[in-house]
Amino acid sequence: FFMSRESYYWLCDAVEVYKPVQWEYGRLNVTKTLLSKRKLLELRDKGFVRALDDPRLFTLPALRRRGVPALAINAFVRELGVTTADPVIDVVRLDNHIRDCLGELAPRIMAATHPLRVVLENLPEDHFEEIEMSYKPNDDSFGTYTVPFTRVLYIDSSDFRDVDSADYYRLAPNKSVGLQGISRAITCTKVLRNADGSIAELVCRIEPDGAQAKPKTFIQWIADCPKLGSPVRLDEVRVYNPLFKHDNPKDSSEVPGGWLSDVNQDSLVVVKGAIADVGLWDWIKRYAATEAGRKELDQHNVENVRFQFKRVGYFALDKDTVLAPADIESGQIGSSKLIMNRIVTLKEDPKKGSA
Repeated sequence: FFMSRESYYWLCDAVEVYKPVQWEYGRLNVTKTLLSKRKLLELRDKGFVRALDDPRLFTLPALRRRGVPALAINAFVRELGVTTADPVIDVVRLDNHIRDCLGELAPRIMAATHPLRVVLENLPEDHFEEIEMSYKPNDDSFGTYTVPFTRVLYIDSSDFRDVDSADYYRLAPNKSVGLQGISRAITCTKVLRNADGSIAELVCRIEPDGAQAKPKTFIQWIADCPKLGSPVRLDEVRVYNPLFKHDNPKDSSEVPGGWLSDVNQDSLVVVKGAIADVGLWDWIKRYAATEAGRKELDQHNVENVRFQFKRVGYFALDKDTVLAPADIESGQIGSSKLIMNRIVTLKEDPKKGSA
């Protein structure tokens, strides 16, 4: 890096003019995206993105809308420094800063993006318990919340496999797994299917305390308890993937068809039918009760309401969310509309997923 400040100051002194502070800047290039304003406008005008604050872009309004904290962006830029070279920075470095920051800021809740109904056959129809959950283990400052536990639960479909294997520790036919926050394991005894062969429902048995060895894995779950607003149904979960297929879409050797031909058609996946536990509404209610939170929500700056969906990723409310004050108080979704943006994934577990 070459400083031009010395010659600049010499010239200012020679002609006896005001000598303002000089700041040196370097161009920032990040993999799988573009930062050229001309190209961003072309993406918008040709309908590849909705607007310049589309969370797939890396403009500051877009990063803010996705839920990326300013602290993470600042830490990323400080780490890079300034150079006369024109490098392309791996976006993974930014993702790591985002995870580090959200690991400190975001409360943890249970959620299922693709819920699967589970019936505990050895519990009575009216079974009801209250389970205390921590918003952030080992950090009491985040507090706790209470979730119902009933005969009917939902788990994420990725936590069940039809065919078991030695390196798979989640739920499968005739196999037991733990439930987060519960001391008892459940065992899958029957799989009910739809006419097309897809899984409609799992029938499981809850084991007595101490009946089995401690499970190797504990999965998340959400109770079916409408009177307490469980589950919290999410109108949309927007999953953002890289906007381009190649690290450098401007590289004609990798993308001979031009940078627009490299746009990833799966850069936005909209998931319908996702659910979360009642901790989501409880946290929004607590946030709205603070002076700063109330001011942010009054201005509809909802992207500061962030969560970690356990074992899934970090998510934030999108500005298309509608939050009715009466719904926040009651904990029930009336006229509210909850839309979540995925900020960043957690580190991948290669053993997770349906067979």
